[in-house]
Amino acid sequence: MPLRQKRYWIIGLTVVVVILAASVAVVQTSTTTFCMSCHEMQVYQKELEASPHAGDADGNPIGCSQCHIPGGNIVRMVAGKAYLGVRDVWVHLTDGGYDLDRAAMQPIARRFTDDANCRACHQDLNRNAKNNGPVSEEGRLAHEAYLGKNGQSRNGCAGCHRNMAHLPEFDKRIPRNAKFCSKLKEIRP
Repeated sequence: MPLRQKRYWIIGLTVVVVILAASVAVVQTSTTTFCMSCHEMQVYQKELEASPHAGDADGNPIGCSQCHIPGGNIVRMVAGKAYLGVRDVWVHLTDGGYDLDRAAMQPIARRFTDDANCRACHQDLNRNAKNNGPVSEEGRLAHEAYLGKNGQSRNGCAGCHRNMAHLPEFDKRIPRNAKFCSKLKEIRP
């Protein structure tokens, strides 16, 4: 085999190995088990378990990546994982993750909660979350604006639907969070 042809084979095999290794890394670091391996994430797991989003419509537990890894396209997914992963590792290594500023973290977390992830479960925006009736009139108007039928909303799903799976202490004062907050009293000291 000529030297030039060998180079192409070596380059091609190297590219394939790198793509396979990256794919395995993405899959492994997208598991809830991987996320929970850091102590600072334990509070989020406990909040999720007490939230309305603890399970999907079939009763299966919802994992971290179902909400927090952008699902729109591969470029957005890899960019989101890279940014969030580097940021989380930095916080873990520099601050130890014991005193997280959740108020500062919320806007970033919402930015990386992709509407496509929400819409994977909530396809019919005219039905309530339990899928046993219509949304409220306020919800109908907001969803129509989101869909561009009644004006235009700049908010994504997480912009309006806050604290659906996690409830920081400072948000417990908001009346619509009362039920969620009462469940969390059992798990918080």
